[in-house]
Amino acid sequence: MRVILAESQTLVRVGLRRLLEEQNAAQIVGEAADGQQLLELTGRLRPDAVITEINLPLLSGTEALTQIRRHYPEVAVLILSSLIDGQHVRSALRCGAAGFIAKDAEPVELGLALRAVQRRQIYLSPSISHLAVERRSDHRVEDSAELTPRQRQVLQLIARGKSTKEIASLMGVSIKTVETHRARLMQTLGLYGTNALMRHAIRLGLDYAQL
Repeated sequence: MRVILAESQTLVRVGLRRLLEEQNAAQIVGEAADGQQLLELTGRLRPDAVITEINLPLLSGTEALTQIRRHYPEVAVLILSSLIDGQHVRSALRCGAAGFIAKDAEPVELGLALRAVQRRQIYLSPSISHLAVERRSDHRVEDSAELTPRQRQVLQLIARGKSTKEIASLMGVSIKTVETHRARLMQTLGLYGTNALMRHAIRLGLDYAQL
């Protein structure tokens, strides 16, 4: 994958580059030290993915993520940060992040995250995944959420284990359209990741319901 790294600390950025190159996980096509530079490089180089810290000068990683998803939706954005509290994780995912990696994660996670992105899946470090899917004990937002017929159809097909490509074929739409429905499902239901959507759908019995 062609990747841009965005990190304000030079030594950290160099370490990430070497790590990814050693793992043969990515081709680093650009490096940015601030959010504005990240946006400029993304528009010019059109990488497959961006790996960015949240705390960037001039424009935060989250703000850059929002702009990238708006103007270059084909570019996946992975957040790599030490800010792993539930608020930051959920905010990044709501803005369209393809994954969130903790800075204290094992080095192998970078490669795992990029491979997940290639499969059009969302990757969360094990150490933070529970923060992203935590639920209020007295109320489940997903139970009261209203879904459009198309969203419900996508959810049913997810429950049946269908891939994004298979769902697109069955529904007669593009892969990008399915990804948009999936992202809106996660935002509406407050659930993050395909596995969380699948568990929710199965709990509702959608895996056996007629389409």
